[in-house]
Formats: sequence, structure tokens, C-alpha cells
Amino acid sequence: MSDDPYVEGPPSGQEGWSEVWRADRRYKPGGMLQRMLDGLLRRGTALDRDRQRDFNLVILDLLHDIRSDVEAVRRDLRADFDALQRDMKAADQDIARDVAGLRELLPFAVRRNDALIAALDQKIETLAVRLRDVTNPLVEGEAGSSVLKDFVYRRLEDGLRGSGAEVREAMEPYLALARERQPVLDIGCGRGEFLELCREAGVDAYGYDTNERSVADLKKRGLAGSLAGVPECFQRIDDGSIGSILAAHVVEHLPAEHLFALFREAHRVLRSGGLLMIETPNAESLLVSASEFWRDPTHLAPRHPAALTLLASEHGFDVDDIRAIHPFPEGTALAVDAGDAPSIRRVVEAINERLFGPQDLRMIVRRR
Repeated sequence: MSDDPYVEGPPSGQEGWSEVWRADRRYKPGGMLQRMLDGLLRRGTALDRDRQRDFNLVILDLLHDIRSDVEAVRRDLRADFDALQRDMKAADQDIARDVAGLRELLPFAVRRNDALIAALDQKIETLAVRLRDVTNPLVEGEAGSSVLKDFVYRRLEDGLRGSGAEVREAMEPYLALARERQPVLDIGCGRGEFLELCREAGVDAYGYDTNERSVADLKKRGLAGSLAGVPECFQRIDDGSIGSILAAHVVEHLPAEHLFALFREAHRVLRSGGLLMIETPNAESLLVSASEFWRDPTHLAPRHPAALTLLASEHGFDVDDIRAIHPFPEGTALAVDAGDAPSIRRVVEAINERLFGPQDLRMIVRRR
């Protein structure tokens, strides 16, 4: 501590002020007269100055104690925060391990539940369709072997095409295209999933099918449909009066002359810019063309995308989109191990692409 009773300027910080007040240091007077006045004032106010000094020192001591308490609280909080961070890190690690375990189990549980629900939906829908088949009247009043044939094909369709919910989901892309191109024809409308979607979306749609039981069922459900195949379904339709046409899983059932007629008549009835939307089993997938395709005995032949593209071009259409869709379930293809050499991986991927390519082909062509 300095022996000088004077200070040149205000002290810095609590310790500086404490030193000033304890030593009773003050600013140095400027001249003799000021020093004399300062002495007189100090003698006259000594008692008050002592009380002020004691008060100031008490305040400074309190501030020091408060600062010490704050520092102690801060140290405790920092320690608690560090402990909390350690606990949170440990909890995150535990949660991460649990989540990793759940992620491994979740796909199996989801697939199992989805399969059970799909199977239940399929059984309910099949039962409902069979009840409707029994109770619906015939469209044209035909009887005999044709009725039996229609019943059998309905059973094939129920067994091979999947549930109505699955088919409706698969029809959504075509509905999106048909919204701006009405009216729309659904050739081979079957159980009417696309017609239902159109009705719900306010799209003007009309269906044709060669199965009398299917058409009777459509009419009972309030859907617009008639009993006709290709090319008869186009006979009463005016030139350039249609916005879009859907032929989903139809071309594989048609003989060559009727396939040609589909493109010819579609070009006639569609407006300029109208769409012909085709979905058919993917002939470029060997699993499809060599096995899955032949599960349906009414299939005539897989239709190769190159042939369909050529037919579209020759009949006045431009291809907007052509792609393979609906991959096989995970696990169908050959597995690739992380440790496999790049050359082996390329070979396995090429085999998978050719053998286990997606199940269906989608082709969207636009009338010139």
C-alpha cells in the first residue's frame, strides 16, 4: 500500500476503492489557499467523513462477499452442468444403442404387419367381390360357359393383381395425368379401381371390359362402364373427343391385330396432345418374362418396350415417358456384401438388373 495520502485519479475496481477509503486518501489540492480550505473542511467534517468511510468500507466488504458467493455458485453450476453433460452423453449413447437395435427389428415387424394386413384386406375384398358376383344380374343376360369363364377370370384377377388398395395406389400417377386431359377412357377397367379414383377426383371417366361379371359389378357400384373389348370399344366414340386413355395390363392380352388397332383407334379418338397410358409386365425382366408373366393363363405374350415404342411412333405418337416400375420385394435379388471386390459387385448388379428388374413397364405417349 502506498504512503502517499493523495491519488491522481479514481481507483480501479473494488480493491482500489477499498485501499483509498481505508487509507483515507484524497485528491491533491491545487494551491495554498485550496490546501488551507481543504484542511478547515476536513477538520469540520471529520466525524461525517469517518462515518461515510466506514459505510463505504462495509458496502465494499458486502460486495466482496457477494462476489465470492456468486463465484461459488458459478463453480457449483459449472460442476453441475458438466455432470449433466456427462449424464446426457451417456444417455444419448444408451438411446443410440437402443434405437440401433429397434431399427434392426423394425423392418421385420413392419413387413410382417404389412403382410398380415394385406392378406386380411385381400381376403375381405375377395369375399366381397364373390358375394357381388353371385348377387349381381348379368349385363347382357348371357348364360352358359361364358358366365363360368368370367367367374374364373375374376378369381384369377383377385389372386394375381393384389388388393384393391394396392391397385389404387398404383393408379395414382395415371390419375394425375388424366386430371388435365378429360374425358378419360379406361380400357380393360377390371374391378374399377381407376374409375373409383376418377370419380373421387371429379374426373370424367368411362370404362370398358370384356368380363361381364366385372361390368355388372361396376354398374352396381355406380361406375360408368360397358361390356366391350378392343377395338369394339372405340366404335361409337367421335374423332378427337377424348383427352386420355388408360390401358393398364391390357396389351399382353391382345393378339397382334388388336394391339395395332389399339394404337390406331387411340390416335383417332384422342385430341392433339392427348395421352395413351400403357402399363404392362416388364418384358426386359427375365424373372417376369420367364416365370411371373405365365401365372396368368390369359396372357398371350410379353410386350417389349422397343416394340411398343415403334408402334406408337408409327401411329402418330411421341413418347413422353417410358420406365420400369414396381420393383420386386427386397431380398429377391442377389445380395452384395460390403467386402466384395468392385468387379464382383458390378457383375452382381448387372445380373440383378437383368434377372430381377422391376415387375412392370409404364409407357406414356402423346398424340401428335
